[in-house]
Amino acid sequence: MSADTTDRCRMKSILRVLPLAALLAALFLLPAGSAPAASSSTCPSTFQVLHDDHIGAMSLPAGAYTVTVSGGLSCSASSTLFAEFLEDYDGNLPYPWNANNAKLSFTRAGGPVGFSVKRTSFPPAPPSPPTPGRPVNCPASFSVLHNDHIGSVQFPKGAYRTSLTSSRMTCLQASQLFAIFLDDPVGNLPSPWRIAPISGRTPTALFSNIPRGIGFQTSFISSNSGGGGHYPNDGTLCPSSFRVLHNDHIGSLYIPAGAYDLIDLSGSGLSCSQVSQSLTNLLNYPSGRLPSPWVLDPATATFTRGYGSPNGFRIKPVNGTI
Repeated sequence: MSADTTDRCRMKSILRVLPLAALLAALFLLPAGSAPAASSSTCPSTFQVLHDDHIGAMSLPAGAYTVTVSGGLSCSASSTLFAEFLEDYDGNLPYPWNANNAKLSFTRAGGPVGFSVKRTSFPPAPPSPPTPGRPVNCPASFSVLHNDHIGSVQFPKGAYRTSLTSSRMTCLQASQLFAIFLDDPVGNLPSPWRIAPISGRTPTALFSNIPRGIGFQTSFISSNSGGGGHYPNDGTLCPSSFRVLHNDHIGSLYIPAGAYDLIDLSGSGLSCSQVSQSLTNLLNYPSGRLPSPWVLDPATATFTRGYGSPNGFRIKPVNGTI
């Protein structure tokens, strides 16, 4: 065999080996613990933030949010976590959760488990004047978190479509009113609002304010398996904020000078003015030993009438910083 033929055979052998060698080198060069990126999916139901809010320095304007989960987190679990984080007083989330303010995301330390949220825009008004026979559907669903009722009208747990019957209302206003009305199981809606069931295969109700010519209707879509929810989900935001004039504290709850939102918990029996007066009185107890029956949860700045009681109120700094 000639020298040229021998060299060509040797070169072919080298070229056959090179792809395998390159692959092995690439595998050894991978960082330790490298794994494919965690898969993510968008939950079918939206989560509605009913007023401008924040989690620490993370700003969350009022509106509907799509939720994307990753690392095997379920949509229902992400909705529960999102509501809990919105209740947090100072933005220091419970371990092992961390927040990314820029990405509006929440991740569990040490792994890919987490979720992110993205605000969807509410149209400021329907594209055309709706009529009672042809309501305009809002783009986001509203979640009723447990079997509920307003008077004799039943609202099974699940996702609901909200539809406007007046061009003088917005989808956000309808969602806020629906949440407030659900806080009144007796069905004594603020005058002149009225509720009436609409017969059909799915639970549907019409809310109307005839003197003002406004209204909306709600229709059951599906169960809550797709996540969803709303916040506040345990009360309503008082229209006026409370101002603390100097740095203060109640036990371990630090309350710097500034403006605070007041959330009146469902069933508390307190008016917003009574909530404000109650907070004024409780600020006189810096030791944290509150007069009976008041109990404080410093993690959420919630004051309730007894341990585990749903009656009371919650405070939250307006500017998001402590």
